[in-house]
Amino acid sequence: MIKELTHDQFTELKKEFVDFKINEMSREQMADWISTVYLSELDKCTEDEVKEEIDYYDDNLYEILEDYVTDTVGSYTALQEFIHDRREQW
Repeated sequence: MIKELTHDQFTELKKEFVDFKINEMSREQMADWISTVYLSELDKCTEDEVKEEIDYYDDNLYEILEDYVTDTVGSYTALQEFIHDRREQW
């Protein structure tokens, strides 16, 4: 029999369950889950909203990714340089 929980108790139960699941996930499982959820959220966005999200992350990344997905000459090299530069910042 399920107890009737208050709104706060139900919210706490969900948070505890999420913590429990996360603690048992491998890094790969966590990355896959985050990717799935993030892509699902981005699927709800317009192109302008996605651009805004990418620009918030990095002012130059949208143009680099746009060139890459449209197969602009030199875009692969530019993307690799961007990735290298980002890793240098970490």
